[in-house]
Amino acid sequence: MIRRIPVFQQAAVCLMEFGPESGETAKEIVARKDLERRAGAGAHKIEFWWGVGEKGSAQSIQTLISQHGGSTVLFSAIKDQKAPNKGSAADALVWRKYRMLGGDILQDIPKHVLITAAATTKRGTARTKHFALVCNSNVPLKIGGRAFRFSNSHYKILGRDGKLGKAARGQRTTTALVRWTSSTISGAECDSVIDFAADLCKPYCVELFDPKPIQRAAILTLNQQIANGFGFRQWTPAVTTIRR
Repeated sequence: MIRRIPVFQQAAVCLMEFGPESGETAKEIVARKDLERRAGAGAHKIEFWWGVGEKGSAQSIQTLISQHGGSTVLFSAIKDQKAPNKGSAADALVWRKYRMLGGDILQDIPKHVLITAAATTKRGTARTKHFALVCNSNVPLKIGGRAFRFSNSHYKILGRDGKLGKAARGQRTTTALVRWTSSTISGAECDSVIDFAADLCKPYCVELFDPKPIQRAAILTLNQQIANGFGFRQWTPAVTTIRR
């Protein structure tokens, strides 16, 4: 029941709203990310990366972490879950290297991580920039998991300049939020339910490089394999093939 879902009370948080994208349903994206999480090993155990398209959001998240101690990402599925536009057969990218924001050393993305993006932006221009949040979770990622209730009115947007802005989130899907109230948030004040949560882990938020054009069919085929029972031990070899 709704009253049993805890209310989120932390002082800073990254809120990620997600839905169908680049030929994938939201359910397929989350299933893929959970398999990625399960396949992580060693220093990358239970780790998954989540793509962020806006540079401004990436910069705000970096400030959220460094100045406000933000360490949690809340994932909330959007209400509109209409089937996505399948697009053409070859308009996707897979990213293979990363660097710290503001850094200059390129490193390989962990071998179990699969970060994809549409080859063109919403404005119709070729995509040249992309970012990612580095997260981990001890529990499975699941739409409808109902991890928290959330009150938007207690939080304000953290801008890339480090200043707090309006309370409303606007049109961005990825938003750095800082709590501006001090009273305990009651369940009656909550206006949304969070599907699942994760912790940010080093290197937290990164800029992606070395994109490779791929056939969209490769991702759609992978999603079908997952739906048919594809296991986490098969995941990393499949990622290696797609990224090669």
